[in-house]
Amino acid sequence: VAVPQAILSELGSLVDAKELSSLVSGLTSIDVEDWAKNTEYAGGLTETSKQVVWFWTYVRALGAADNQEKLADLLQFVTGSRRLPVGGFSQLQGFNGGQHRFTLAQAKHLKPLALPTAHACICTMDVPDYPDQATMHQKLDLTLLLGTKRFDEMGAED
Repeated sequence: VAVPQAILSELGSLVDAKELSSLVSGLTSIDVEDWAKNTEYAGGLTETSKQVVWFWTYVRALGAADNQEKLADLLQFVTGSRRLPVGGFSQLQGFNGGQHRFTLAQAKHLKPLALPTAHACICTMDVPDYPDQATMHQKLDLTLLLGTKRFDEMGAED
């Protein structure tokens, strides 16, 4: 679909190329504190639950290392997108188009050593009841590694 020149000219006077790219494609920079502030908890988890504290320790460590790539991998695992909408985490949308906050849910249906699962349609990650922080961080690392490979690549040597 061609956009009339008059509209393009007027749009160019309102936003620059970087702003237009953000509006169309989303934000690439992930603000960990915005993420934490706009997170909900379900299934019995609260802001002080051990799994929640361990999750944010993991995410904040990625943020402190400015590891935007791994933050984007985690965001994609849970939401299906590596980018945020303009407005950040408060504007997250699920696949059904509705607004859904990022949610951490207690995964009572998963064994304590299982990988977390995600429901990208509602921006929710189910977190098993890991025995300790190191196990949770290991499982998150593995989840992000597996999430960046195709199934036929997993047995291949790098």
